[in-house]
Amino acid sequence: GQYQRRVRWVGVLAWVYLDGMNTIEKIVQRFCDVAEIPCCCGRFLPLFSPRHVLTHDNSYPVLNKLLQLNRQKKYSNIKQPVFALDHDVQNKSEENLRKYARIEEFANENGIDFYPAGRGIGHQVMVEEGYAFPGTFVVAPDSHSNIYGGIGCLGTPVVRTDAASIWATSRTWWRVPPVTNVVLEGKLQEGASGKDVIVALCGHFNEDEVLNHALEFSGHSR
Repeated sequence: GQYQRRVRWVGVLAWVYLDGMNTIEKIVQRFCDVAEIPCCCGRFLPLFSPRHVLTHDNSYPVLNKLLQLNRQKKYSNIKQPVFALDHDVQNKSEENLRKYARIEEFANENGIDFYPAGRGIGHQVMVEEGYAFPGTFVVAPDSHSNIYGGIGCLGTPVVRTDAASIWATSRTWWRVPPVTNVVLEGKLQEGASGKDVIVALCGHFNEDEVLNHALEFSGHSR
């Protein structure tokens, strides 16, 4: 494994390590089920079993995908799915309440961990309830799933069909991305926050240098 990029920016340095595996690859290896499958890009496409797969208001559409894949609605690992309703909680229409009721009923019938509307944002629930923690692999059909990286958990979005395939088989494939290591050194000026660092980095990497990369952050900054 290796990091892909060496860049210097106002006290921030991202450099290349050629020896060993980076953190992303270590986590993938831990959850990988099958030997590496080479692809034309020089990376690999392993099949893996994530620790959990979160679905929210899209739980019922994912169920419909499951029915297309598996007519018996059979789950490979009943402890993998987690349902947390959080997207349309302000919608009190009969149609939406019926949808929420169907999702809760399905979860209760199948022994799936369920968190109703009002409990909190699904990704927050995943951390607070101990589903996602450092060194684990968690996915969701939601574009914000990479937020788990904030606690050292590898998180990635998947599409609904992928989520359904995990329900049915416990596994799916994922392309291991290039990884850029950003080393933060020095001390922030008074009034600056971590968000300011991220916004500045977004302005620095403004020509797709880290497009489709995973970023690892390290260093001794304060």
